[in-house]
Amino acid sequence: MFIQLFSNYLVEQSVITMEQSTSLQEQILKTHVKLGTIAVAEGLLTEDQAEEINHHQTRQDRLFGDMAVDMGYLTDRQVSELLGKQGDMTMKFIQLLVNTPGQSIETVSEHLRGFQKAYGFTDEEFEAVKKEDFESIMPLFATVRDSNITDLAGLVMRNLTRFVTNNFYFGKMKKAADYSYSMLAGQKSVGEQNIFLGVGAVNDLDGIIKLAQNYAKTVTITNSDEVYDAVCEFVNLNNGLYDSVLSDDDIFIEMLPPEVYLNQQLSGNAYCMPVYIDHAAFDLILSTDTAFLPGDKPHALTLKKTELNIDAAASLPTVLVVDDSALIRKVLINLLNENGFQVVGEAANGAEGVELYKELKPDIVTLDITMPVMDGLTALRLIREFDPNAMVAMITAAGQKDKLMDALREGAELFFTKPFNAQEVISCLKSC
Repeated sequence: MFIQLFSNYLVEQSVITMEQSTSLQEQILKTHVKLGTIAVAEGLLTEDQAEEINHHQTRQDRLFGDMAVDMGYLTDRQVSELLGKQGDMTMKFIQLLVNTPGQSIETVSEHLRGFQKAYGFTDEEFEAVKKEDFESIMPLFATVRDSNITDLAGLVMRNLTRFVTNNFYFGKMKKAADYSYSMLAGQKSVGEQNIFLGVGAVNDLDGIIKLAQNYAKTVTITNSDEVYDAVCEFVNLNNGLYDSVLSDDDIFIEMLPPEVYLNQQLSGNAYCMPVYIDHAAFDLILSTDTAFLPGDKPHALTLKKTELNIDAAASLPTVLVVDDSALIRKVLINLLNENGFQVVGEAANGAEGVELYKELKPDIVTLDITMPVMDGLTALRLIREFDPNAMVAMITAAGQKDKLMDALREGAELFFTKPFNAQEVISCLKSC
């Protein structure tokens, strides 16, 4: 984040051009290697171990090195040595700047002091920004008394780094009174705490599109509704992780299905934080106001189903995939079809899933828990009533511990947390 923020400052001060900024960031990002990648290259971890640590990060929101030590894969000393090999990205960026025409170490140092002064950072705060310590950085950009707002915003920034891109920065949080938008994708969590997390755009959707495409990765996004669907899944990921933290503190909370709104206006107290990916902006919208409303009328997504090539003669285990997210359905369909299973159908909600199960009678059905029309728990009960021997795997975001326990009591055989570990999914399904 520091590199993007400082680079943007230099562009605003006409020190470098936007083209130079883009070039410098591309160069520095090419040299930024994740800690797990270095550990595998050094022979300290296997690829499976690195993937396992990454997967646990999606559930516990902790640093890779800390997680590796707790799991017994690395020592504190090894992590320290790996961090040294990862390098100081700030110093690398300054070195690149010095090679830019018209810049010297002295002038770059002057620009750094100007940047620090412009943002009002103390020396200690400035060091935290350079180290991209989001826990320390967030209070500098979000002067909000509600810790749920600042903690959730910090979690989103960490997950942007983990699942979307390193090439982003954010601006200062402000109240979002009378916030009118062209698009907003968000999700409410209700119970002992009421929290809304959303991603919106006032006019230009370039930032929203970049977020969706980077999060979807290998899944091709072809239209606006698929963009909105991918953004909903990113919001769902963050809400699940944050809700799991609250549930660990014995705070009951339930996630409602994500929704999309177009060309409307917020009502109630909320906060807005601008985020920039490759200089394309979107807004993070957060609220803990029980009277908050994201909009009047949700937009109904039109999402195409995958064209399945079903070989009736193949002796492969058959699977029905049920999830309201087209992105997750595509990921699961590709994963299962490539690993010895045959997906014979997909459904976008529990009601549709129950009817397809009765029609197709698959060997396995995967069920998301949080879905519109009919949730996964209700669908599970109806499927088990129809077929007491049904093999059901529940797939959901983190933070749904109570519902997962209910699902297991209702007869679900397995459960997986999104974003799921591909190897774990295949291994468990094959063992069943």
